[in-house]
Amino acid sequence: MPKLVDLTQPWGDRMPTWPQFEAIQVTDITTHHRDGKSTVLVRTNMHTGTHIDAPSHYWPTGKSLGELPIQELYGTGLVIDLRPITKPWAYYSIDDIKGCIPKGEEVRSGDVVVLYTGWDRFNWTKPTRDDVTYFDRHPGPKPEVCDWLVDKGIKMFGGDLASMDHSLHVRVRYFRPDLVKEFEAQTGTAIDETLPMKDFEHVHYHMAKANIPMLENLGGELAEVAGRRVDIGAFPWRWVNGEGCICRVVAFTET
Repeated sequence: MPKLVDLTQPWGDRMPTWPQFEAIQVTDITTHHRDGKSTVLVRTNMHTGTHIDAPSHYWPTGKSLGELPIQELYGTGLVIDLRPITKPWAYYSIDDIKGCIPKGEEVRSGDVVVLYTGWDRFNWTKPTRDDVTYFDRHPGPKPEVCDWLVDKGIKMFGGDLASMDHSLHVRVRYFRPDLVKEFEAQTGTAIDETLPMKDFEHVHYHMAKANIPMLENLGGELAEVAGRRVDIGAFPWRWVNGEGCICRVVAFTET
């Protein structure tokens, strides 16, 4: 029997979500003391906590969850450990990624590729929780990394990040002009030079166009499989027209 390693953040109604989304709401329908059983109603977006982005999330003709056969949600995976080169707002190049691939390994067609940055230490379940750092200062890959992985023919792409695009290549850029100024002071260049708008949400759009699902907010025991090739499966709802879904993500190892 393989060992199962949970790569999923714990989920709860007090966890933070993107500022453009309403807060999670969990209310009782029935209770033990009143009805002899517990039933709850959950109101949530599907992009909070560990979740999958179906290609239809960003591409109108991309596959929805209901169109993804289970075989496309499981496969051999490479967990690339980027912790040694990660800092706030790190922007990974192809050479950065290749330099962190485990010795003797390579990205292959059909791989599930996971970037482990160590950013999960700031998520809502950790003693080192820092919501601003987690959502607004997280790193991300350059467009060239995305395009290279698409050309490789990978099966899924994920990481321990709130977004697989750099945090200032998503709407944080509009919500937090103070952080844009901080970023410019840190880099010594205008943000439009470092992170041009032509590349805004590049990873989301180009992965979706290639029908490659993405896994965001990974966590759990991800450190146990850092720098290893393992089988990885993601298990969302079989949702007709679903564009994304909270899901359990698991690595299967021999030891």
